[in-house]
Amino acid sequence: PRQPNDRLLLGLKGTLSEMELATFRQRSQEALKGMAARGVLYTSVAVGYRRTPDQRLEKEPHRRVQQSIELVFQQFRAFGSIRQVLLWLRQEGIELPAVDYGPEGRQLCWKLPVYHTIHKFLTNPIYAGAYAYGRTESRARIENGRRQIRRGYRRAQETWEVLILDHHEGYIRWEEYQANQALIAEN
Repeated sequence: PRQPNDRLLLGLKGTLSEMELATFRQRSQEALKGMAARGVLYTSVAVGYRRTPDQRLEKEPHRRVQQSIELVFQQFRAFGSIRQVLLWLRQEGIELPAVDYGPEGRQLCWKLPVYHTIHKFLTNPIYAGAYAYGRTESRARIENGRRQIRRGYRRAQETWEVLILDHHEGYIRWEEYQANQALIAEN
């Protein structure tokens, strides 16, 4: 490090290493976006669906799972309110399917619903047979002199990066999904 030529060489190697890491990161991000554009990128699969060996989505074959999810949409049609659906399901003691990740991997379990669970069923476009990518975004801001990244900000549907309608079999039609979103926003 005392020799000027050695310091120069060390600095160049460091710069090249940073550039190489940035290139790897950029390539991996582009690969993920390419998979999303084809509708095959799944970070997780929503309750009521499963991934086939050829990487397609299909409805969960258990009839009880399908019926309970259909019941949520049916009751929302009747009540027009997430909260009313929640109160009715809890009053009737109806459990909804949930996913539990344990030592054996992804397993289906049954739980009494909470507001967030019903909200996810009604606002996730996967239940309308659509594949969506880029529904949320991250925002960075400076707090106490440090950069803080907040994730999970919802984006408007027009700004989603990928939206493929009729990607797989849905529990409801796309038009009903759109009407549900308008009703939830109005509530």
